[in-house]
Amino acid sequence: MKEVPSRAMVVAFYGFQRVPDVRIVTSGGGWQGWFDESAAPLIEAGISDHHLHNPFGLHKIDGRDDRVMHIDQFELSFCQGLHWLADRAGFRKAVGDVRDRGGTVRAYVGSPLQVHRRPQDTYLPGCSPDARRLSALVRLRRAMGACGGPLGGGCACWNRVIRFHIRPLVDAGVNAIGFDNSADFQPGDCMDGLVRSLLAKGIEVMIEPWPRKDREYPPVNWVIRELMYQRILFGLVDRAAPADAVPRPYRIVPPDTDAGRLELADINKIRTDAGEECFRNVQEVLEAVIRDGHTPVVRASQLESGGNP
Repeated sequence: MKEVPSRAMVVAFYGFQRVPDVRIVTSGGGWQGWFDESAAPLIEAGISDHHLHNPFGLHKIDGRDDRVMHIDQFELSFCQGLHWLADRAGFRKAVGDVRDRGGTVRAYVGSPLQVHRRPQDTYLPGCSPDARRLSALVRLRRAMGACGGPLGGGCACWNRVIRFHIRPLVDAGVNAIGFDNSADFQPGDCMDGLVRSLLAKGIEVMIEPWPRKDREYPPVNWVIRELMYQRILFGLVDRAAPADAVPRPYRIVPPDTDAGRLELADINKIRTDAGEECFRNVQEVLEAVIRDGHTPVVRASQLESGGNP
């Protein structure tokens, strides 16, 4: 990819694979290896912002339909014995090393909205430190009908479970936490309270994919795949706020791979149907994101290969 006006505008995207086939953080190198081999060279090259998409891996879990992005991905990896990945100390040090170099770490996990106010058993932790104690407490409160009462806005059990699952991110000092497919929350509900509490700690919150029409949100930022952004740009998503409702979204640029070129073809079909010019390659997508004043999110592997964003 050729040079663009500013490398500092680009966020490096690390897409983590299915557990246990995680290749970004290896069993031999751990989180220190990720920092030394991936993050540090990019920081030296002027790319300081790093987006970890499902940092503790993708999981297929019985009883949770076909989704693989989960809010409790740290716990799920810990329970599989992948302690080189679900490594609190190693992760905290890697995040600290990035921040010490003037960089940022953004961590993106599954949606808290999948967890009920009376949390389902499948989301109760069972392996990592303090997990069993928390789960016993939540089960007791559920049995007593104390999860959904007025105390705590009906969010007492939900809060305990969600905060437990994102604690590795908070304790590590990540700059931002992103939540997959989580736009459907209302003022004053459990998700709203969670978001506001993170913002109060100075943690940026990113929500995927886009705000709903006529919905009041806390001051979050929005992260969106370019294909979805194009659908919203041309009014193809009924419940979405208009494209100019978000002044500076994070737009995930398609990868320069076969899969990315298929995504680019889907983007261009939308643009053709709308009477707009097509993008000839992903470089032109990137340039369009920058021209719009938005933040491009580009695969770290493309940046690491020596190409320019």
